[in-house]
Amino acid sequence: MIFFGTEDSASGGGMTQKILLINPLYSDAANASISKSAWKAMPMGMLYLAAALEQAGHTVKFMDMEALRLTEADVRKALSEFAPTVVGLTAATPMIRQAVRLCRLAKELVPGAKTVIGGVHATILPEEVAGEACVDVVVRGEGERTAVELMEALFSGDAALERVQGITFKKDGRIVATPERAPIADLDTLPFPAWHLVRLGDYQHPLGRTQNAASVLTSRGCPFRCTFCSRGVFGRNYRVRSAESVLAELEALRSRYGVEEVYFVDDAFTIKRPRVESICGSIIAKGWKLHWATPNGVNVNTLDRDLLRLMKESGCYSLSFGIESGNPETLDRIHKGQTLDRVRAVFRDCRELDIETVAFIIIGFPNEDRAMNDNTLRFLKEIRPDVADIHTLIPLPGTAIFEELDRAGFILERDWGKYVFHGRPVFRTAHFSPEEIHREYKRVYLRYHLRPAYVLQRLRRIRSWEEVLNNLKGLWTLLSMGLRRPPAPPRPPG
Repeated sequence: MIFFGTEDSASGGGMTQKILLINPLYSDAANASISKSAWKAMPMGMLYLAAALEQAGHTVKFMDMEALRLTEADVRKALSEFAPTVVGLTAATPMIRQAVRLCRLAKELVPGAKTVIGGVHATILPEEVAGEACVDVVVRGEGERTAVELMEALFSGDAALERVQGITFKKDGRIVATPERAPIADLDTLPFPAWHLVRLGDYQHPLGRTQNAASVLTSRGCPFRCTFCSRGVFGRNYRVRSAESVLAELEALRSRYGVEEVYFVDDAFTIKRPRVESICGSIIAKGWKLHWATPNGVNVNTLDRDLLRLMKESGCYSLSFGIESGNPETLDRIHKGQTLDRVRAVFRDCRELDIETVAFIIIGFPNEDRAMNDNTLRFLKEIRPDVADIHTLIPLPGTAIFEELDRAGFILERDWGKYVFHGRPVFRTAHFSPEEIHREYKRVYLRYHLRPAYVLQRLRRIRSWEEVLNNLKGLWTLLSMGLRRPPAPPRPPG
């Protein structure tokens, strides 16, 4: 099956629509080997959007090209069979090129269909995306409220579209942007994600504990101001779901789907301590045997030993952290707001409490040279994360670090499809060429992971044959990323 969806009960041209939602491939063919082995994050934004549209009475089908490794031929087949009235796509920066191609394909095969693109890239560069001839509407920011209103306005003319907040579209040859929509204040009013549109097993983390896991989003927005991070769809306005809402979703996942493991995929899960304590305390009180992790990261400044102990008792087995660099001056420059001593303390507590740690590290910050990369490698060896998730900097459009590099003339590529993890860097710095940045990444990556001490550290973590399988998958991912060569730079003409 290439897509999942509700029964086909809607018809185009009225108030109800036949909607095909598509999550494009993150990686192009040059990155296929990485994409096949890496974790496929559950597309939470699309599943929330689908739930809101279904609640409003629309027929929704969903294709996750990344998770199912679908091709454009599969999309062509789905368009022909389903004949949607609306095709909606999400796109991070490296996905936008394919998202536009799919809009063009939809217009070719279903001429009357309307095409809509949302997601991070469209939110950051809405005029650029809306300027594509095949794109009818861009949705900026959170999509649930906007999309429901948009479905009523799409076939009613420009005047109706102008009344929908948070969209960008073309009118009489010019780009029109309606006023911003306020963020959704009460997240508890949203329906739970449309779990029936995916197979949970397609999103198993390579280092997970079980084969039956689900992602849960308990908050939106991030109040921190790291210079390399896009504000994304949810912005900096941090909002949380109540502990009661989160627990109700966990209960639904356990009872309906037999979920035993949860990935809390918030950008900042632990900011509001009383809420975290309530969630963890309730999991313990209910006697749920639940494994959980935070693969998108938590902030070291929000944790202490007492909270970590409670989290561990409630089933937390792994925490990820944005460490970024082992150089204090870099942490100051990128507005990270944390110290190396605080990182040391939290990693020591996690190790003593038997909580696995993942350290996110970025190679290629504009100020860093080889000696500073050596500092980062030494710091990694000191704090001993169970996984060092190292990659080169991606200066995403809309970020402060993109502007810094652009002003210096160091951005070398504006083909957004090349802004991918583990590809050839799209920039240079005062210290390194793109090829040298990639070599530095491989050097740090392999010198950390190929040490006998690290191999023994991983072996001590294995508790079951299921974890053996998951660790082998994770090892393949690590080797794929660390040993792979980046694409060669384009040849000059002539």
